Amino acid sequence: MLFLRPVRCRDCRERFWVRNPHAYLVTGSTLTLGALLIALVWLIIEQNMADLYVGPVSESKLEKPAIPGDGNSGRDHEEHFSAATTGVKPPAGAPATRNTGPASLSAPGPTDDHYFTVRLYQDSAEKGDSDAQYKLGLLYLTGNGALQDFAEAAKWLKLAAEQGYGLAQYELGLIYRTGYGLAVDQVQSYVWLNLAAAAGVQQAVAARDEIMRSLSPKQLAQAQKTSRDWLAARPKPKTTGEKANQAKPEA
Repeated sequence: MLFLRPVRCRDCRERFWVRNPHAYLVTGSTLTLGALLIALVWLIIEQNMADLYVGPVSESKLEKPAIPGDGNSGRDHEEHFSAATTGVKPPAGAPATRNTGPASLSAPGPTDDHYFTVRLYQDSAEKGDSDAQYKLGLLYLTGNGALQDFAEAAKWLKLAAEQGYGLAQYELGLIYRTGYGLAVDQVQSYVWLNLAAAAGVQQAVAARDEIMRSLSPKQLAQAQKTSRDWLAARPKPKTTGEKANQAKPEA
């Protein structure tokens, strides 16, 4: 009855059913609009599902675990280790036969001698080379190329920092903040981060300002005075080349 309409004969007064062309038009239009609406809803749902999908995360993108007490310190140490060891040549006196690849020294692979990288820097570090001390400290700090040892890391980084090595001062400031390798000391953390910032280490500025907010006015004044006193008596950084020139006999 949907597609029929009633008509009445004027002569016989009988009622008849005939096809209704308008019903076909209305029904077709309704079905078309319904199909379009369903398709639109399906596309919206499919797009939302695609936005919510998260692909597998590779291990290389997993964030390194942070050192407790500092949300960014673990990542800071890892980033600086990568920057420090990329394209760095071994210290003077390192055996050239071990370098079979490019002239850069990267972290040893799983099958390499895990102590080789330490030995590359150990000799120069013990002779007072601040650059070797810094690199050796980072090896112990990250455990990438050496057994992780926070006490050793703090030892070598402090030796380099005391010679005015800016990046070592920054790492030492983070160590004093987190307490890994040295006792937590917010004043000392501010001092070394302040010195690192003065040496041009950009990352140290934000870290120093964060520590500053945790200090009392008295502690802040003490930390800034210590920074000034240290700079006033700042020793010049020593390098292997400089010591070699000093030890060279006169002609």
